[in-house]
Amino acid sequence: MAKASAPPRSYSLQREWSGAFTLMLLALFLGAAVTVVGVRFVVNEMEAANGRLQAEYGSVADLEAALEAHEQLGHQLLAAAPVNREAFFREQQDIEELYRAAAAVKAVDEGRSEALSAARQDWQAGLEKAGLWGDQVLNLTGNNVADAPAFAAASASVRTQLAAVQQASLQALNRGLVDTRELQGFLVIGRFGLFVVAIVATLYFRRRMVKDLMRPVNSLRRGVLKLQSGDYGHRLDVARRDELGEVAVAFNGMAAALQNSHKALTYRATHDDLTGLANRAALAERLLASFEPDSNRRTRHEGLLFIDIDDFKDVNDSLGHEGGDALLAQLAERLRASVRSHDLVARLGGDEFAVVVLDNDDGTPATGPVAERIYEALSEPFMIGDRSLRGSLSMGVAQRTADTADVTELLRQADSAMYRAKHGGKARYEVHGR
Repeated sequence: MAKASAPPRSYSLQREWSGAFTLMLLALFLGAAVTVVGVRFVVNEMEAANGRLQAEYGSVADLEAALEAHEQLGHQLLAAAPVNREAFFREQQDIEELYRAAAAVKAVDEGRSEALSAARQDWQAGLEKAGLWGDQVLNLTGNNVADAPAFAAASASVRTQLAAVQQASLQALNRGLVDTRELQGFLVIGRFGLFVVAIVATLYFRRRMVKDLMRPVNSLRRGVLKLQSGDYGHRLDVARRDELGEVAVAFNGMAAALQNSHKALTYRATHDDLTGLANRAALAERLLASFEPDSNRRTRHEGLLFIDIDDFKDVNDSLGHEGGDALLAQLAERLRASVRSHDLVARLGGDEFAVVVLDNDDGTPATGPVAERIYEALSEPFMIGDRSLRGSLSMGVAQRTADTADVTELLRQADSAMYRAKHGGKARYEVHGR
């Protein structure tokens, strides 16, 4: 029979979440675009003023940056750290060029040039005092950390002078800026709107993630734990026909296959392959369960029949093992038909069988009537191929009582009674204790 095809997939997690991330990327792009447009507008308004002031303000800013970096190296030299002194010396020359370039810039402030010149002289004086000016740095030896505070104070004074030089440029730059309050409001509203959309989308997709991803994954995990614990009947609910739904369907198929395999293995472990009857292990398990303290069968005693086919070796010799197997299979069917639904018929091996017979509801033993029905079932001959064969059985009966100690004693009593029946002429049954 052809295997039924799985229902078509109704949903696709890949498609849905790819769309979700695309929307998130679009939101980020829009936010970035709004920001870029707003910033660009401000930049365009500032470019004119910035172009006029770049020369005077930018030159001082570059000078400040170079001075700060040079100061850091100076502190390292005072601390006897390994610093390239030739590079430090060249930096001083570069800074002097920056001073000259800044002083050469035409500015509205007429005192700019003099202020820069004074700042340069103070800068050089601070370096000379610390032993870091020109050739001094090449001859500097030992740890001179004690000079670091004075050097730092001189550098701070220079930065203050440069800041004063920049103040006029900053004021001019502020006068050149346009009023950006309306643009600021537009940016705030736009960014806030995108923020609200991002929150709503995050909450929505978080709910979808919990429902469509986390719950099915957790359900699959619980299902695996169920299988590991031996619960082969557990099945997963298929919430949606998506990728995880297909995994759930595959899991259910695997669980069903395991359940069928487990049932087959359990059946083979507890049943005889030839006759389909319970085997010795199943018989022992049934009897042991009835002796458990909490067993409900302790209130109703059981009897045990041990059955052995008379002269079974002759059957094998005359009909071969196939004929013997056919006789065993037919006898098993007649034994099964002779007992009640709550009795148990088992094949112990070879030509030996056993029947566990539960007492009647009124407490009277039922082993005798069952044994009689078994003998009645032997009145008809067995058909082995085209041959008609009559068979007989020797049976031993052991009736469990309150004095029966355990399963071993009950089995021994039934086996002993069966051998007494054999030695007493066969085709009969003996009851233990009589």
